Amino acid sequence: VGATAIAAMAPSFFRPSDVDELIGYCAAVASHAPRLPFYYYDIPSMTGVHVPAAELLERGLEKIPTLTGVKYTNPDLQGLQACVAARNGRFNVLFGFDEMLLDALQLGAHGGVGGSYGVAPALYKSLFSAQQTGDVELARRVQERCTQLVRQLAGLGVVRAGKAAMKLLGIDCGQVRLPLCPLSDAETATLRQALEAAELLGSLPKSLRRVLQ
Repeated sequence: VGATAIAAMAPSFFRPSDVDELIGYCAAVASHAPRLPFYYYDIPSMTGVHVPAAELLERGLEKIPTLTGVKYTNPDLQGLQACVAARNGRFNVLFGFDEMLLDALQLGAHGGVGGSYGVAPALYKSLFSAQQTGDVELARRVQERCTQLVRQLAGLGVVRAGKAAMKLLGIDCGQVRLPLCPLSDAETATLRQALEAAELLGSLPKSLRRVLQ
């Protein structure tokens, strides 16, 4: 269907107890798309699986030949460093905490995947640029603004608010699925005020809107 890569979280009911079980599970998933890069999505706060992602990267290639990287949604920055260093830096490491992106980039993460990037792409682009050019002070200021945005979204529920924010920006990503519920009219008004105050409404280029719609 045109996918560029696939990703999978660990199962959260019968959880893998060690890295071998986790590799076996991921290998089974990846085998159904044998020509696509595979990313392990490490998010222990949701899955309850605390197997170090770096161990999977170090040992997983034999059974997961398409293993390409990890989406690391984990506050353990020492573990992030281990992922970046795994197999001499072979893997693509993407970070999942928007409010800690600058820290992750400074430790060698290659990029990020998060709930607020679509809401403020220009803001995050400026963060990447400042970090890459060594403008630490600017990068810190932009990260703080990004963190404030995340707090505002989190106050309404990141996924709920993220969907609503994208619609306000002109890209309707549909409704959240149960058990989550859409924002109420009052919550949407609060969100709109927050986005306007942050000068984010209308910041998405029209050309990008056309591509994404």
